[in-house]
Amino acid sequence: MIFLNLDDGTFTQSKTVSHEIVASCITTGDINNDGKLDIIATSIDALEITIFYNTGNGKFNNSTIILTDEILVDVKAIDINKDNKLDLILTDSFDNYIFVFLNDGNGAFSKRIRHDTTFFPHNLEVIDLNNDALPDIIATYAGHVSGILIFLNTNNGNFIEQMSISARYDFSLVRAVDINGDNEIDLIMQFAWHFQIHFGFGNSTFANPIEYPIEYELKSLETADFNNDQKVDVILSHSKDNKTSILFNTGNGTFIDQKIIDNIDQPKYASMIDINSDGKAELVVANDQTITILNLRC
Repeated sequence: MIFLNLDDGTFTQSKTVSHEIVASCITTGDINNDGKLDIIATSIDALEITIFYNTGNGKFNNSTIILTDEILVDVKAIDINKDNKLDLILTDSFDNYIFVFLNDGNGAFSKRIRHDTTFFPHNLEVIDLNNDALPDIIATYAGHVSGILIFLNTNNGNFIEQMSISARYDFSLVRAVDINGDNEIDLIMQFAWHFQIHFGFGNSTFANPIEYPIEYELKSLETADFNNDQKVDVILSHSKDNKTSILFNTGNGTFIDQKIIDNIDQPKYASMIDINSDGKAELVVANDQTITILNLRC
């Protein structure tokens, strides 16, 4: 379903993009370089990737279906080889593969590159980790062992597995962002009752983790500058305790002045987005049934 923003904090009636299969993951990107955001969806059931092309005004048609033999779990759309075309990166958690589909420029993906992985990859973060202007891959893995895999981009759709950072059993996701303001990417790893930060050195290596305990069991973790001080804050959702909390970043790797929001039932996801184009981000919190937009000011 799509809700169109009216730029005043309200949205039009939702639009539904119909499809026969159940999507396992959805992302967006301008696949055919027409200046409009398209929708890319993977399906575990149908073993396919579907691209819905945006015609404007919230309408989509002329979908392209890419058949695969893989059970694809996550997808990201990003220009891997610096040819100004969005490529697709996908994880196959059942066969230990990461796939790169290179965009040939007209919405087709004729070249597909398979990368074997040490563990079963699941969720993806794609960002430049070693300052060579090429996006690298961070993939989470879980099972009898958990952690993250880091793959460095060698251009032309090829990656080399650089390292693995192991984690305890309750690890669930990773976010890649500059926490301490040194212009190097750091890694935030989410666990059930704490999160860890591995501060980056800018060469795809990271310091030993610093652990940050939290008061409530953690459902999701996101990052954003909540108070417009040019520092990335941490937003936590605690479904079992009906709370959303914000940890304010001091800029030196510590957090102060936790803000607790407790008027939303079972929050499962929270993010910061400038909904009404006033230059200030609103807190958007979702649970199983509702999406709530909070105009909070510090």
